[in-house]
Amino acid sequence: MRVQSEADFLARWCELLPTLREQARSNGVLDRLDRDAERVREGASAQRALRKWGPRESVGSQRGWSDRATVGLAVLPGGGRPPGAGSAEYACPRDRCARRAHRDEHGHLPRCTAFDTPMRPA
Repeated sequence: MRVQSEADFLARWCELLPTLREQARSNGVLDRLDRDAERVREGASAQRALRKWGPRESVGSQRGWSDRATVGLAVLPGGGRPPGAGSAEYACPRDRCARRAHRDEHGHLPRCTAFDTPMRPA
């Protein structure tokens, strides 16, 4: 079994952050999520942020932002990826995680949501 590194957790955080922001906005806690995202940008643990905001591996109730047990507040994004317009692969702009992405169907560059910058060609 492979042990996950902080870079793996950061890649996961970057991947999930847009979905987490939508959910936090609809639940009125976007400012709290944005504070934690800023802490991760400044070097705080992405693993800790994922434990707080990310989806749980087990099925059943999940800890909500209000510390009440809830079902389905944080879910994984859809499994499918839309086909990219370009063939180039893009990587973390700060070389801190292993996330890879492609341009979207409109040709837009993928963004690193953890650091709010465009990803760089890999």
